[in-house]
Amino acid sequence: MAKVGIITDTIACLPPEIVREYDIRILPVALTINGKPYRDGVDISPDGFWEIFSEMKEFTTAAPAPAEYIDILTDLSKTTDSIACIFVSKALSGVYEAAVQACSLFNEENPAVNIEIIDSRTAAGAEGFIVEEAAKAANDGKSLTEVTQVANDTIPRVKFVTVMETLKYIIKSGRAPKTAYMGELLQVKPIVGMLNNTGLVENLGRARGKEKALTKLLDIMEKHVDVSQPVRVYVQYTNSIKDGEHLKELVTNKFNCTETYFTPYTPVMSGHTGPVLAVSFYV
Repeated sequence: MAKVGIITDTIACLPPEIVREYDIRILPVALTINGKPYRDGVDISPDGFWEIFSEMKEFTTAAPAPAEYIDILTDLSKTTDSIACIFVSKALSGVYEAAVQACSLFNEENPAVNIEIIDSRTAAGAEGFIVEEAAKAANDGKSLTEVTQVANDTIPRVKFVTVMETLKYIIKSGRAPKTAYMGELLQVKPIVGMLNNTGLVENLGRARGKEKALTKLLDIMEKHVDVSQPVRVYVQYTNSIKDGEHLKELVTNKFNCTETYFTPYTPVMSGHTGPVLAVSFYV
């Protein structure tokens, strides 16, 4: 059994065609909205999330239940004895640590199955690129050690930049600094991302107005990618596909994009950020 099974979480926002092509197994992150539990992307879709977003007073997230990990591991173990699990940065979520515990329980009953758990040290489309590269290696018949190496080699090469539409959801939570109120008044858009392979979200600046913020996003991207270099990108959006298409046009007009994925944020991500526009890229 040469082929390695691949597992990831819904935060990777993988395009459905990639999931199907490489038989990638997806663990839905758990979320609770106004006291009602959901599984990300299973019980609630991105569109369904935005239909109830304005009424959202409570939002929490949690790692998938141990049984969900074990169910997928059990199913994969019918066809392979090697499994690579690639998850959102463990500095941002409990998904990784929950996987460690669930895989330990699984191996007590299935010691012959080899499992590698990989911290992507990123999220969103950047995580998706790592998962895809690992899945391609597995599809080519690479061993678990080789697939893990491919994933680890890809991690420092993927980047992720986000323009936040508004700070009012952070303000609503009561956790915003005082300067957030002034920023909201002046329509200042914060720009955050994950560029330095730390596993943590980094403050990358701000700009007044959406267009200036998108221009700054492109400038940040250009610092890491020469416009003549071939680059693969994820363009991601939340509540406005039109705004997402606009960002996609800006990116593809400026950069030599050899592959462009266009996907929405999953509900578990949107609940934390509110409306955003984001680009993940990989040279």
